Amino acid sequence: MTLKKFPGRAFAAAAPAAIVFALGLLPSAPARAASFDYRVQGPLTFSGIPPLNPMLAQRLERYAPWPGTRFLEWLPEGGMLVAERLGERVRLESLTAALAPPRTLASPSLPVRWARFRGGSLAYVRLSDGHPQLYVEAGKGPARQVTQGDELRGTPRWSADGRSIAFYGAGPGGSQGAVYVENIDQGGLPRLVVGGLKGSWQLLDWSVDGKKLLLADVTRPEHNLLYVANVGGGAPERLGVPAARIPSARFAPQGSAIYLVSDQGGEFERLYRFDPGTRALQRVSADVPWGVERFAVSADGRYTAYTVDDDGRSVLTVIDNRLQLAMPVPWLRNGVIGALDFGRGHRLAISYQSARRPPGVYVYDADHRVLERWTRRPAALLARPPVAARLIHYPTWDRVNGNWRMISAYVYLPPAPAPAPVLILLHAGVDSQFRPRWRPFIQFVVNELGFAVIAPNVRGSSGYGRTFRSLADGWQRDDAVRDVGSLLVWIGMQPGLDVHRTALMGRGYGGWLALNSLATFDGHLLGVIDVAGMADLTDYVTHAPAGRIEERIAQFGNAEDPSVADFLRRISPLGEVARIRRPILIVQGLQGTGTRARNSQQLAYLLRYHRDEVWLLTASDTGNDFSAPADRQALRITVAQFLENLLSRRPGR
Repeated sequence: MTLKKFPGRAFAAAAPAAIVFALGLLPSAPARAASFDYRVQGPLTFSGIPPLNPMLAQRLERYAPWPGTRFLEWLPEGGMLVAERLGERVRLESLTAALAPPRTLASPSLPVRWARFRGGSLAYVRLSDGHPQLYVEAGKGPARQVTQGDELRGTPRWSADGRSIAFYGAGPGGSQGAVYVENIDQGGLPRLVVGGLKGSWQLLDWSVDGKKLLLADVTRPEHNLLYVANVGGGAPERLGVPAARIPSARFAPQGSAIYLVSDQGGEFERLYRFDPGTRALQRVSADVPWGVERFAVSADGRYTAYTVDDDGRSVLTVIDNRLQLAMPVPWLRNGVIGALDFGRGHRLAISYQSARRPPGVYVYDADHRVLERWTRRPAALLARPPVAARLIHYPTWDRVNGNWRMISAYVYLPPAPAPAPVLILLHAGVDSQFRPRWRPFIQFVVNELGFAVIAPNVRGSSGYGRTFRSLADGWQRDDAVRDVGSLLVWIGMQPGLDVHRTALMGRGYGGWLALNSLATFDGHLLGVIDVAGMADLTDYVTHAPAGRIEERIAQFGNAEDPSVADFLRRISPLGEVARIRRPILIVQGLQGTGTRARNSQQLAYLLRYHRDEVWLLTASDTGNDFSAPADRQALRITVAQFLENLLSRRPGR
């Protein structure tokens, strides 16, 4: 199957209405309501969903195991700690050498998000009652839960001597934020180090001498501030780093310098070295039109490694600081690098995955410029060979310097005969990005159901510079819907794709975008899958969690302004019910303090009142992330059956 380039002179869609006209998407009469079915299975409620097809579930099961291993940290004796994912479980293991048999350290009942091993003690973070919690296993004793409720936010940091763990979370009484230190030897309640932190903060690093903590105030997404706090107590002191978007920062292995990634003074994030004494900010990374995403510095300062996000793909560079030589590492391309760590020597540990390769761990010897795989490949991956993610660019509705603005997208083409039905996958997160990672469910949809999957990075996505990221802020929020419409025009010009059999799927912000796109371009679309989408943007902004109100106001506008509130209501799916006629699957976890669960159920009931099929899947034991293993399994089979059901319908029905 081939894809055709879009002739720019033929593109004239400057608004949703023009895109509708170009596609011939005319409103159709509402279809009659589907038969109603309701059943409860433990925490799961299936409303309006027919009994699940066991044959389809059996086919999906071959794609359910998600084999893969990711690097966690180097161990003092020279081996490494890794997390191996087996289905919905994660096993923590140690490796002593490349391809050596792993030794299991722990196998928590739920997937872990973070884990570290120090001096015979294991610490990890996993979900409990919908919240991430920190656990510590000292010696051979049972795991001890350190945090409760909403006390943990972000990633904990373990001191270099392995005796203490610092973490950021809710302050005493749940008000404001605070930093705590847990002493592994003493146990008991964590000690409050810094309290009264207003807004949203992150704990970034712990100095090698164990005396200082590096913090970031990230309340304003494009105006982050760095602070240093003494572990002994006292108010944090702000560093003289220019305010900017600072996704990561770390103490230098030697001395008091700080390495940081910042987009100060430019479109893209660069890697800098900051000297607190002189306040000198020295750029380390090369001047390329892509942003730095992560970095690592060897313990002796000889090597610096960093990756850039090149249109969704990671590109690794290692700098020999003594020779002033930058060395590209060419072997790991067309995928995503998820971890970099030099440990104590010059061996760089790397986590890598791609659309056709599950997560694995590699080690790059910087002295000899040799790359070695440390983890074994799984014996069997999927039922069929995985399909590659092909990067394409399509023109959208507006211009930049006289040329059509181009949008990036990743395309997975099925082996089935053309023209193929299409599933447009819209990423979660207001300023997130779709990247070519290992995604077995996409492989199932492509190989087993015969869909072509297209995942665009519409305006507002991260990875494409400060200006592109801001193009959907405030009054421009629904411009992202026009980008989806432009993609429909592009699909309509591809002989191998069937624009009249196209469905949309999104999670979170992507769910809102999918629903709004369906309301705008309803005519010949098959339907929508909305996973924990924002059905009411006014509620989403006004009921933001503590510390995220300013962030959401910057992205969506202040809902206390009547004109802004009216705009948010007009672009909210709850206000678009009359324009939505196609089948919809709504998936929502009911835990959490936000209003999203209530709004999603409200949307389902309003749509069901006099519209087409509405499937509603809810889970009482999980939040918006649908993280419980049984819930995720139910989500996958329900989505698969919904897509199969859409294929049985005639376009326009």
